[in-house]
Amino acid sequence: MHTFSFHDPWQDRRSAVNLGLVAVIALQSAALAHEYHPEWVEPDALDQGVYVDVQHPRVIRERGPVEIKVTVRNVATSSDLTIDSVRYTDVRDGRTTLHRVQGKLPTTADTYQRYHAARSDMRVAYGLADVDGVERLARRLSALLGELSGSVFVDRYHIGADEIPARTGDALRIVIEVNLIQNGTHRTLQRLAEIAFQPPLPHGREPARVWSFDVATGLLQPSPTPGASARRPEAPMWYAGDQHLHTTYSIDAFIVYRTEENVADYATAAELSGLDWIIITDHSNVHFSWRGTEYYAPEQFAEGAMQAESYSAEHSFVVLYGQEMGAGQTGPLALPSHYLAYPFSSPSTGYLENPSTRLIFNTAGCEPQQVIIDRVNDAGGFGFIAHPFRFGILGYARWDFDNHATGWAGVEIWSDKNGEIKRADELALRKWHELLDTIPGPQEGVLAERPDFPNAFPVGLGSSDAHEPRLIGATFTYARADGASREDIVDALMNGRCVASNGPLLFGELNGAQIGDVAILPENDNDLHLTLMTTPEFGPAGDYALTVFVNGAVHTVVPPTGDPGFSLIVELDDCDLAPPDTFVTVRADSVNDRFHAITNPIWLQFAAAGDANADGTMDLSDLRAFSSCLSGPNSESGDFCDIMDADRDNDVDLADFAVFEKSLGAY
Repeated sequence: MHTFSFHDPWQDRRSAVNLGLVAVIALQSAALAHEYHPEWVEPDALDQGVYVDVQHPRVIRERGPVEIKVTVRNVATSSDLTIDSVRYTDVRDGRTTLHRVQGKLPTTADTYQRYHAARSDMRVAYGLADVDGVERLARRLSALLGELSGSVFVDRYHIGADEIPARTGDALRIVIEVNLIQNGTHRTLQRLAEIAFQPPLPHGREPARVWSFDVATGLLQPSPTPGASARRPEAPMWYAGDQHLHTTYSIDAFIVYRTEENVADYATAAELSGLDWIIITDHSNVHFSWRGTEYYAPEQFAEGAMQAESYSAEHSFVVLYGQEMGAGQTGPLALPSHYLAYPFSSPSTGYLENPSTRLIFNTAGCEPQQVIIDRVNDAGGFGFIAHPFRFGILGYARWDFDNHATGWAGVEIWSDKNGEIKRADELALRKWHELLDTIPGPQEGVLAERPDFPNAFPVGLGSSDAHEPRLIGATFTYARADGASREDIVDALMNGRCVASNGPLLFGELNGAQIGDVAILPENDNDLHLTLMTTPEFGPAGDYALTVFVNGAVHTVVPPTGDPGFSLIVELDDCDLAPPDTFVTVRADSVNDRFHAITNPIWLQFAAAGDANADGTMDLSDLRAFSSCLSGPNSESGDFCDIMDADRDNDVDLADFAVFEKSLGAY
């Protein structure tokens, strides 16, 4: 089925232009500080004054129908032009589909020049902290950007599931030719849509080749035992999801990217990309009327929440509906930080008020961060600080970590629509490690509860902040869980059984403890087992360096093994962990610096040999743990067994029991 449509959204609503598009400026997603402007106003993005954008999935990992969307804007040509036709050619077999249209696109060249002049004036006003000037110029820019939007041509081409390549690793390549007529002259603008069909994301149970790394000497070598060692089939799996997404209900997504896809469309795209769950977080601190629609109204939230719940019920795919809220007031423009509100015990928290009182269209001057956090928690939800070190002129501010706000569950340590780690993400990672370092070490195998917080430590997440379907899952989070139900995913997010990634799966095990858990282990002589799983999409696992951080500082760097496989376990011998060390995190980076993974912490508690529960006493509970470890050579890989190996010979045996028996009751 092939469909197309022609849109002239401004023909009958020119009077609404004067202020409406300031929302685009006020909802910026840039890294660090610069004013918002869409790509299609940049000179380098134009082809002789015309902007052509082709939207399609970056990659598909599940077989299903695919849509290619072509958007054409006549931004800066010298005269009006006509879209004559759009031709789609499948490179594999040369099969062609032609969409014939006769749609006129008026030029906006004069407006384009005035827009760039106003942008230059805005930079000056912002640099001078001229609040009145900024507001005045924002109104001018909104009007000019509205005029630039002009007539937008949109064409859609649908590809059936049966047309997807049969083998993973193959790509679907479609040549798109947009045929234009201007002043009687024909010209063709050509684009290529390339959609890779890749295997599913790893889930943690794939067989893995074992390597050993001696921390003291730096010797890295494959295990002397050839072949692969299978992961335990009963082990919990890792499920992938993206928990920061904006649909057509976010006005910046609709205007800038022509995102007309709703919650159900996003869920379909997420499944196609191989994700297991998503959380929708449309903006809620933007309040104004746009072409008869109220942004952001309770009715709009209710519609999105209904779509999320219906899709989950019909597809066995978890879709939760939250919102991205404005919180706090920073600087002369009273810009808010952003806070992600997630539902805890239901598919949605329900609509949460997020009033804002100043700037233009009430996009700034939001309520204090603590007020917003409390509102989310009182509604039965939980929340994460969004992109804490990104900010944008007229958009939002960095999170104020000095305001002593409590009640939040964690931080977006990596948020990027292209899966890149940028400076703002590195700053977020550094701050997150600082926050983790303030958490007191565990006692008796558990972390203490944090007063006024919903969980024991601030959890780090990765997400895309996608404003269009093709970017879903560019950055995402793996969650370790018994299943992919709502309850399982929420529990993993709250308790830090999570890995931020743009593809590879990385996790660790330290004396039976995994990501988010507490490891009880002896001082100094301790072994960390790291598992890295990739697919051909992300390159061999042997092409990654692994960096181990202890209390936020680099402890060990394991160089790439060169292993050509896509799954490996690196056993780090004698990590020399000891008090005051309290946590370990790990990061994987591909040699081409394209793919990364960052784990949440394994927490550390040190105890004497035989004290399996680290309560400072040898008793019958320790004896039961000891008995489970009497299983022959290399038994210390089991839960608690490293702490039972008193003579450190990698074998829990009767010699160790003699030491244990001597200490029983006297420790």
